[in-house]
Amino acid sequence: MLLGINGVYKVEETSRGWPEINIALNPQKLLQYRISPQEVINSLVLNEGPFFSGVINYFNQQLTLSTTKMPNNIKDLSNFTISVKSENSQYIPLTLSSIASIKSQNPPLIKDAKVSGYKHALIMDILSQSKANEVKVSKELQKVVETIKERLPSTINLIKIYDLSDLIKSNLNDVWIALIIGSIIALVVVMLFIGRIDGAFSVFIVVPLSLSLTFIALYLLGFGLNIMTLGGICASIGAMIDHAIVIIERGLQGITGDIQDRMTGVFKRLKDILLPMSLATITSTVVFIPLIFLPGTLGLLFKHMAIAIIIALISSQFIALTFTPILSIMLAYRKTKNSNKTKNRHLYFMFSHTLIFFMRRPWISIIVLFIVATIGYISFKNLPTAFLPKWDEGLISVPFRTPVGSSVKTTTKVGEFLMNEASKNPNVKRVSLMVGRGFGNSFSTPNKAIMMIVLKENRKESTQKVMLELDKKFKTLAPNLISLNSSQVMVNRLGDLSGSHAPLEVFLFGSNPDQLFKEGQKIYKILSKNKDFEAVTYKSPSAGPEIEFNPSYFATINNMNSKNISDTIKLYFWGENAGYLLKGEQLFPIRITLQNKPQTTKELESLDIIHNDKPMSLNMLSNINVKTSVPYITHQNLVPYSYIWLKPYAHVGLTTAASSIENIIKHMNLPHDISYSIGGYYKQQTKSFQNMYLILTIALFILLILFGFQFSSQKCAIAAIIAISSTASFSLLSLLVTKVDLDSTAFLGILLVFAIAVNNIILIFSRSRQLNSKHSHKSVALATRSRLKPIIMTMSADIVGFLPLAIGIGRGTDLLQPLAIATIGGLIFGAFASLILAPSLFSLFSIVKKK
Repeated sequence: MLLGINGVYKVEETSRGWPEINIALNPQKLLQYRISPQEVINSLVLNEGPFFSGVINYFNQQLTLSTTKMPNNIKDLSNFTISVKSENSQYIPLTLSSIASIKSQNPPLIKDAKVSGYKHALIMDILSQSKANEVKVSKELQKVVETIKERLPSTINLIKIYDLSDLIKSNLNDVWIALIIGSIIALVVVMLFIGRIDGAFSVFIVVPLSLSLTFIALYLLGFGLNIMTLGGICASIGAMIDHAIVIIERGLQGITGDIQDRMTGVFKRLKDILLPMSLATITSTVVFIPLIFLPGTLGLLFKHMAIAIIIALISSQFIALTFTPILSIMLAYRKTKNSNKTKNRHLYFMFSHTLIFFMRRPWISIIVLFIVATIGYISFKNLPTAFLPKWDEGLISVPFRTPVGSSVKTTTKVGEFLMNEASKNPNVKRVSLMVGRGFGNSFSTPNKAIMMIVLKENRKESTQKVMLELDKKFKTLAPNLISLNSSQVMVNRLGDLSGSHAPLEVFLFGSNPDQLFKEGQKIYKILSKNKDFEAVTYKSPSAGPEIEFNPSYFATINNMNSKNISDTIKLYFWGENAGYLLKGEQLFPIRITLQNKPQTTKELESLDIIHNDKPMSLNMLSNINVKTSVPYITHQNLVPYSYIWLKPYAHVGLTTAASSIENIIKHMNLPHDISYSIGGYYKQQTKSFQNMYLILTIALFILLILFGFQFSSQKCAIAAIIAISSTASFSLLSLLVTKVDLDSTAFLGILLVFAIAVNNIILIFSRSRQLNSKHSHKSVALATRSRLKPIIMTMSADIVGFLPLAIGIGRGTDLLQPLAIATIGGLIFGAFASLILAPSLFSLFSIVKKK
C-alpha cells in the first residue's frame, strides 16, 4: 500500500525480523538414512506448490489444474514425505518429523529497532522520489496510514516518529512570515520618504503583483515553493520595491503647474528612466546566471534560489514597464504637498557640498578604498568559515559504535541505555533506535547503531544546545564506545549528497593495511588531545573478531574443498532457506539447520563434517584460527586507505581547523609510502568558495563589459566596478561583528549587494549621459544629486526589509540569516559607494586621463 503512493520511492523496514519455521535436522539420522541436508532442501523446494498445471473445460466451466499445495501449518510440514533410496536401490517414504525437529522461532538477530515508550517496534523508513513534493507525499501517506490503522488490532500502535515534511512546512511558514514582515516594514519606510500615502500604497500594490507573476512563472516552469525558492524571492523583494520606487518617485518628482503640465512632465520623466532602468535590470540578472551552473551540492542548493531571483527580477521589471507607469500617471493628477521641501533642500545642500568636496579631491577616494580593503582583509582573515549555515531542525541523528565484536543484542542494550537518558531531557519528544543498519545503509556490522531524537516544537533550547548537552552525557555514560557523533538530519543528508560525513576527514593512503592502521592510530591519538576539536573518530577498527577455517591437506586428499566445509558449518550456525509455510495471509520462511550446534571453540573443533556418508572432525579437515579483530581498511580507486573524522568546536572555523591538522601531520614524518589528504565538508567548502570567487569575478567582468557598452565610457565602467566591489568588505565586516560564519549563502548575499548597487550606479551614469553624452564632472554630479533620494529610499527599504531574516524570526530563517546579514552590511556601505565613491573615482580617472 505504501509503495503505491505517488511519489514514494522506497520503503525500508527495521525490526528483529519476521517469525520463521525452523527445521533442525538430526545429523545422526541423516547419516543413518544416507541422506544429505541438500537433498532435504531440494525436496522441500521442489514440492512447494501450488504449481500451475494448465486448465480443463468441464461442461460450461473452465477449471484450473494445480499440483501440490503449500503447507499451511507445522503438522502438515511434519508429515511431509521425502523419498530415500534404500540399500536395494528402492525408494522408501520418510516423514520430515522422523529426521528433524520442527518449531516456530525468531530469525537470527542481525537487526533490531526500539521506540521510546514501547516494548517492541518495527520502524519503516519511507523515502520520497527525488523530484517529488514531500509535503504532498506526506499528506497522501497520512491518509493511507489512517486506513491501515483501522485494520490493525487494538494491541498494535502505528505512530509517526518523525516527518521531514513537518520541518519543511515549519521553515516555509517562518520564511513567509519574515517575507511579509520585511515587506510591510519596507513599505512603511517608503511612505515616510515619499510623503504621500497614495504613493506608498501604489508601491504596496506593485510588489504583490510582481510576487504573483513570479509565483505563476515558477509554477509554469515546474518549480515548487521551497526554502531556496522562497529565499530567492525574499532576496528579490528589495529589487521589486526599488523598481516601484524608481518609477513612482521619478513620476512625482517636481510636479508643478496645472494638470496638463503635470501629465507632460510625468511622460517625459518616465521616458527618460524606463530604458536605463530596463538595462540595469538586465545587467543585474546577468550577475545571477552563473549560479545556475554551479556544480556539486552547492549547485543543488542554490540553483533554485538563483532561478527564483532571476524570474523575480524579470517579473518585477515587466510590471515596472506595464503597470507601474499607469499608477505614476494616476498619481500625477493630484499635486504633491511641499511640506518636506525645506528638509529636502537642506539634505540636498549638505549632500551637494559633500559630493563636490570628494570630486574636487578625488585622491581621498584612494585612501577610502585602502581603508575599505583593509577592513575587508582583516574581516576575512578573522571570520570562521563553514560550508553551510547552522539551522535548527529539531531532529538529531546519533550514530554510534560499540566495541568491535559486540552482538546486536549488546548494541541494543547500550542503545536503550542512551535512549532512556535522552528521554529525560525536557526538550525531547521521542527517541528511536535502529541497530545493525544506518541511514542509507540497509545492513551494517552488529556493533553499529543509529539513534533518532525528535525534539518538541515548543522547546526552550535550540537543537544545537540540546545536541551538545546529550553528546556529553552519552560519552560520560558509555565511555567504551568506539565512536558517537551527533548531527542534525539534514546535515546528514547533505553529507550523503556530497559524499562527506564529517566536517573534516583525514584520509591516509598506502599499500600496507597494517601500516595504515598503526599510523592512523598515532594521528588519532595526537588529534584527540588537540583543543580545537570537539570530537575525533578513527574509522578503521570496525570489523571482527572472527574464526577462520583453512582447508588442510587431509581435506584435499578426501576431495573436500572450502565450499563443502563452508556449507556444512553454515547449516549449523546460519541455515539455508527452503521455501515458505503459508498460514492465513502470512508467509513464514522455512530455515533448515543442523541440530547440536557447538557452543565453544573446543566443541567446534570436534564437530563432525559428513562427506560421502563418512563423518570427519572439523579440526582434521581445516586449520582453525581465532582472530580477535580484523582491521577494516577500505579501498578508494583500488588503493587501501584508513580515515579519521573530526568535528571542530563551533568557534573554530573549518579552514583554521584544517590548517591545524596540516601542521600536525607534516611534523609527524609519515613513512614515504603513505600519503594523506584532508576532506569532509571542508573540501566541499573549499570547492564552493572557489566557485563563488570565480562567479564573483565573472560577474564583475561581465559588468565591466556591459558598463562599457551602456556608458560609452571606460572611466565610468571602471569607477562603477571598483565602487561595487568595495561593498564586499562591509558584508564581511557585518558577519564578523554579528559573529556569523562566512559560508556559501553569505557569498550569495555579497552577489545580491552587487546586483542592487549595479542598479543604482547604472541609473546615475545613464542620467549623466542624458545630460552630457561625454560624461562631464558637472553631468555626473547633477545625475548623482538627482538620484540621492531614490537611492537612500531603496537602500533603507532594502535594509529594513532584510531585518526579519537577519534577526532570525522563527527557526526556518536560519539558512538565510548569513545572506541577510551580508546583504545589510553591504547595502549600508553601498549607498556611500554609489553616491560618493563612484563619482569621486570618475573624477580621479578623468584627471589621470588628461595628464
